[in-house]
Amino acid sequence: MPYSEIAGNIFGEAARKIKPYFLDLKDDLQRAGITYTLEEYLSMAMFIFFITFFFEAILLSFIFALLVGIVMALVLGFMLALGISSFIFFLFYSYPTTMSKSKEKSIKKTLPFAVSYMSVISSSRPNPIVMFKSMGDFKEYGEISKLCSNVARDIEFFGLTVSSALKKWAKRTPSKDLKELLWSMNTILESGGDLTSFLKQKSDDLMADYRRSIRKYSQDLSLYVEIYLTLIITGSIFFIILSAIIATISSDSSTTLIQSFVVFGLLPALSSGFIVIIKSMSPLE
Repeated sequence: MPYSEIAGNIFGEAARKIKPYFLDLKDDLQRAGITYTLEEYLSMAMFIFFITFFFEAILLSFIFALLVGIVMALVLGFMLALGISSFIFFLFYSYPTTMSKSKEKSIKKTLPFAVSYMSVISSSRPNPIVMFKSMGDFKEYGEISKLCSNVARDIEFFGLTVSSALKKWAKRTPSKDLKELLWSMNTILESGGDLTSFLKQKSDDLMADYRRSIRKYSQDLSLYVEIYLTLIITGSIFFIILSAIIATISSDSSTTLIQSFVVFGLLPALSSGFIVIIKSMSPLE
């Protein structure tokens, strides 16, 4: 029996009762592409919560019993197990939102190029389903390719109209820009407008925004490099020189230990953190 069914059989009723308090999670599940219903997802989260709590409480109580009294061991084991289980439940709760934001960032990175490719395809005036199938077959656009493939599948195999399929996936995409694009395409197709001209103009606008973001990132990067060189590199060198002078005066052996920590511990850690921050801000990542 699948894990979701086991969790549903045990905690399904409880999940239905608490579902009204987690309605915001329903949209995040759809945007993240998680196929479980809200009740199933809550059931699995509760199942993991209680399983973790049960085994952690036993294990931690046993460990603490070797160090302190039985009563105190039970209290500490119970409290720590509750904290760990609550943290795991929080991870379950935040996972769809995290996945949704990750997909949104991926879509934002590829959307200008995907729309440009769509405008090229639409210039030959194909049936909309052909355009979406072509986009779905071109996997380089990641989440956008998957969405176009889903739109084509819904039209071709499930009998949805182009309008219904576009509306369905516009509601499920985590990207505001892609949502607006799908709604606009639906309006143009329903009104008989020129889709090719719209996609060409949209592609130009998105490319212009993309170039602006690249220029802004380049300017910000110059500032961050100056901050890095001034505060971290120059500051570390100044500290090492100053501490070396102080060490010769005071003959304190702990100065060497502090210098080693700064050079081999603090400086690499700060540099790594700086690299992570820079990469997270890049429009290319």
